[in-house]
Amino acid sequence: MRLSLKKILLFATIIGLFGTMTNFVYISPLPTLVAAMLLPFVLIRKRFVPEMVFWLGLFTIFTILSTLLYYPKSFLHFQFYRYDGNFFISYLPLLVLPFLSYQFDIEKLFKRFLLISTGINLLVYLYFLRLAEPAFTGLFLSTNGAGGFFSIVTSLAFLFFLEKRTAVNLSLLLLNSFFLFSTYSRGSILGLILGLGCLLVIYGRRKHLITLLFVVLAAIQVIILCYTYPDYKQFIMNGPRADINQNYNTFAQRKFGSVSTKLNNVYIRIYDTWPRAVDCFLHSPVVGTGFGSINDVPFRFNEVVPHLIATNAQPNKVFNDSHAHHSFLHILGEQGIVGLGLFVLFWVSVYNFLIRNKQQLLIRNFLLVSYFNLTIMSFTEHRITTPSNALPFVIMLGLYYLYVNYYKGHQPAEATVKQHNIAIS
Repeated sequence: MRLSLKKILLFATIIGLFGTMTNFVYISPLPTLVAAMLLPFVLIRKRFVPEMVFWLGLFTIFTILSTLLYYPKSFLHFQFYRYDGNFFISYLPLLVLPFLSYQFDIEKLFKRFLLISTGINLLVYLYFLRLAEPAFTGLFLSTNGAGGFFSIVTSLAFLFFLEKRTAVNLSLLLLNSFFLFSTYSRGSILGLILGLGCLLVIYGRRKHLITLLFVVLAAIQVIILCYTYPDYKQFIMNGPRADINQNYNTFAQRKFGSVSTKLNNVYIRIYDTWPRAVDCFLHSPVVGTGFGSINDVPFRFNEVVPHLIATNAQPNKVFNDSHAHHSFLHILGEQGIVGLGLFVLFWVSVYNFLIRNKQQLLIRNFLLVSYFNLTIMSFTEHRITTPSNALPFVIMLGLYYLYVNYYKGHQPAEATVKQHNIAIS
């Protein structure tokens, strides 16, 4: 690839990074568009494929095939990329950036991003005070979008403060923490706390506790679903109305009565959206019912191979955010064991890359916290592919890959680690 094309992609990626602070204007997908145009040139010229790109590439191919078999016209709809197919927007840069290398001061770039983001959102918050809104959404359309973004930015501010305990870094940490708590996004707050906890566990050489955390989270949700799935099948999916949202409202009013919006959101997950993904998986456990099929309701399952493969034959195709509110269940329902297995292999390869590469410890540690943060948030929302949450992580990870590749190719192995005096514990 010519140096000029590499610079174009780097420039687009940096613009996209600063564009992640809003989804009112679609700036953050810019590196995705440029990467899509450069991908053929990269694949032709490169013989070695990084582990992360290999597994992501397989999952991407599987997703494309699943879409083509389920509803090929999806690729012609803008709303598909905004909602059902936002995976393509969020992750395509990682199919290109790991092949490249570039010399730049990544710590300075991320610090400028933190400063500019905090300054802009402070102005937005001062304007927010004049409104009668219950929760702060910043420059995002939803509290979850804002919460996920501020959760990631707050972890960056926290690690900068650990490196240098200055008044400026303390102010950045306090302001972004305040923005995060003002969104009232419980999943984002929990993700940040547990993400920082996972970093402490890694430094404490007790990685098995991280595995235990995810096993416990999954076990709790399996137990919940064993209790709620029968009610979903009887009263919601097979309820008296064709509109399952009305079925849920009738069921919830009878079972729970009048509850707060926050509590009702919890009930929607455990009685409707999570069981919806399970329903798809049970009908088609191998490859799921088709990419983009979970929000095409009510389901009309068409068995291709009895008890193994089925599709959702609902003719009304909808592109919206009515997903499973759980990333791993969502992938399992739409793409089955094969799809989830490929994605998990990719996701584990991201972790392995971060563990093995310590060329810039502050940035590496921030990416580890964000990795666990995004993973944990995805147990209660479909955050792992949502651009407002995934793109900040993906773009920063891609930039770190550029940084690591350059230093691996230009400095002795024993001199590649830039040390920082960070008090982890």
